[in-house]
Amino acid sequence: MKIAFWSNVHGQSGTTSNLLAVTVMSTLLYQYKNLITQTHFNLNNLEAPLVSAISKENKEFFMGLGIDALARCIKSAPLDAEVLESCSISFLEKHLNLLPGTTKDNREIYENDISKTISGILQGASKYHDFVFIDTNSGKNDLTMKIIKDSDMVVVCLNQNISILEDYSRNYKIQDKKVFYLIGNYDYNSRYNLHNLRKSFSWLKSDNSAIIPYNTEYMDAQSDGQVIQYMLKNLDCDKDDNNGYFINQVKLAVNKLMKYAGIERR
Repeated sequence: MKIAFWSNVHGQSGTTSNLLAVTVMSTLLYQYKNLITQTHFNLNNLEAPLVSAISKENKEFFMGLGIDALARCIKSAPLDAEVLESCSISFLEKHLNLLPGTTKDNREIYENDISKTISGILQGASKYHDFVFIDTNSGKNDLTMKIIKDSDMVVVCLNQNISILEDYSRNYKIQDKKVFYLIGNYDYNSRYNLHNLRKSFSWLKSDNSAIIPYNTEYMDAQSDGQVIQYMLKNLDCDKDDNNGYFINQVKLAVNKLMKYAGIERR
């Protein structure tokens, strides 16, 4: 199953942060084989939170890996499990594979290449993984729309800013596709809580929406390249722990998303 993470605005709804939390937690809870990737031109914040502080700033670390390598391979032959594995970085006993984004310096060359190959890359990846999670560019650019069209589900990342919610409702509301909504950087104390937002926006329902709260330690873990370690350390933390609310809400979001997608827990 291919699941695209998308937002109508850039940098405000925690799209990448939400995707990381959901992907790592779903891998730990469900034990499926997952692949995570992104299609931004520049290396965004997807790779860094999963790799060490040393490698994340070393561009050569990603040479021969990632979406660029697969784009070259797919031009000569269909993708197989061995090629996919050789282009990815594996975590959690190979249950979670990271396919890094481009290292190209020329946007036009990258966008031309990826536009021609992305459908085949995601199709090939989905043959050898239970889930392929894709961090897409915000808005309506051609590449993003192609990925959304090819995906089985779209996770729309929003926040508690009413202007952003209204903008999505007026200008972007996705039709003819299974859509799940995540309210990121969530503040429980805001009067625009999920209960009230559901009353204001009819498309936010109890079965198709969840929250990812703001959590300082989780944000620090992203900066330190320690997201997986953070999740492992706090997976069974007490509800009264500083991370208890965040972890429980991420678990709830994952379980709701999987149920909405029709997936049974192993």
